[in-house]
Amino acid sequence: MKMRIVFALLLTLFLTACVSKEERAEKKGAALRIDRLMPDKVMAGADFNFQANQNSAMSIVGANLGAGSRIKINGEPLETSVGTDGQSLAALVPRRFYAKEGTFAVSVDMPDGRTSNTLPFIVLPTTGPAPSITQLFPDTAQAGKAFNVQPGNIAAMGLTGANFLPSAKILLNGEPQETNFGDIDRLGCVFPAKFFAKAGVVKVTVKNPDGKVSPAVDFVVK
Repeated sequence: MKMRIVFALLLTLFLTACVSKEERAEKKGAALRIDRLMPDKVMAGADFNFQANQNSAMSIVGANLGAGSRIKINGEPLETSVGTDGQSLAALVPRRFYAKEGTFAVSVDMPDGRTSNTLPFIVLPTTGPAPSITQLFPDTAQAGKAFNVQPGNIAAMGLTGANFLPSAKILLNGEPQETNFGDIDRLGCVFPAKFFAKAGVVKVTVKNPDGKVSPAVDFVVK
């Protein structure tokens, strides 16, 4: 009886090892995929994700990005670091790729010839039309009550609009706030408690790095 149990266990371990080996082989030859560039939009001539060696850097999130993966911009391979999870890469980006506005194709390849899909890396002009706000999220709040609560019990607001540039700032009653650039049509910011401590109206504007400011939109505290 003991011999049968031992044999069954050994057979199970053998089959498990075989499956794992097949799965590893399948993963090794799987198609490369890139889902997101960070950043995917920058401003012409402006450094980003600045490193100690005085270079800008880009990171990529995707799938099957294993050892030997290389990030390419317009077909030119970059000095690439590979994450241990097979889902992330990073590379230094030479200034010539963002010295002036334009759109560049970013892809990943492997030594075995596999190539990923491409995503656009967009270099925006240093100036353009004035920003505008379409909607605030939220646009009202109860006095003294935080909203869109973030870690640290900090309130936050998002907004949509147009013509936002990287490094744009959301201003509350003229005061610039810590702002997250989502895209040319999306921004977010922290919303200090002093602005919703009592009933009133907060004037919300967006200021681009070129100095252009949007018309104000009201955030109502009830």
